[in-house]
Amino acid sequence: MNYQAVEETIKADYREVTPQYRRDDETEVTTENHRRIMGTLKQICASFSGPIKALDVGCGTGRYFHCLTNVSELIGMDITEEMLRAAENPVRQEQISIPRIRLVCANIYLIDFPPQSFDFIYSLGMFGNGCPVTSDMCDKFHTWLTPGGRLYFNTVDIAGLPFLARARRQAKQKAYPLLPRKVKETLDERESRHPFYGMTRDELEAVLALSRFNKFQVKSHVCESPLWNGRHLECIAIKD
Repeated sequence: MNYQAVEETIKADYREVTPQYRRDDETEVTTENHRRIMGTLKQICASFSGPIKALDVGCGTGRYFHCLTNVSELIGMDITEEMLRAAENPVRQEQISIPRIRLVCANIYLIDFPPQSFDFIYSLGMFGNGCPVTSDMCDKFHTWLTPGGRLYFNTVDIAGLPFLARARRQAKQKAYPLLPRKVKETLDERESRHPFYGMTRDELEAVLALSRFNKFQVKSHVCESPLWNGRHLECIAIKD
């Protein structure tokens, strides 16, 4: 996969919507979906005996910074500088209890950290639209986690898409191998501009099974929000 090309597409998309995205934070934090995610984040943070180091992958405008507790240091990473500038003044800033927050502009597929750099890694709202969950990516997370560290992420659940969208996806998967090479190249080029990497639960579990994580759990949750309605797959994985 050409991650550099994907990076340019995502940058262009989010550069335009950053101001609206930050305004949407004020709405999203009032939803039941956000409260449930906040509860999961707090529960994971509280499961550690002492202050932890955390990595927010695709942090955007810092929508979830206020949900973290027991965190001594947080790296918020995003691919767009505009989003990171907005994250300097995140939603519910008065509730943030993290002594040190460092914002890093980088492509998660290309950057690297030393082994065991983090106790907790999470990514919410990044995978699915433009960014695929891969076993290689999960292996990177595994390397960066300390023993006993946690990984928490979500991605778009195909089961939550409208029927016609699911039917088109299934038809395309079946027909693609039979298409002429030129047609495949045209379709690939078109999809590369706005790639979609939603998954079924079985597909996500298969990706995780190929990774170095031996302990993981995948659940599907309804996501009802003024901003988006559908389903998300959520995964919590633990490094042995």
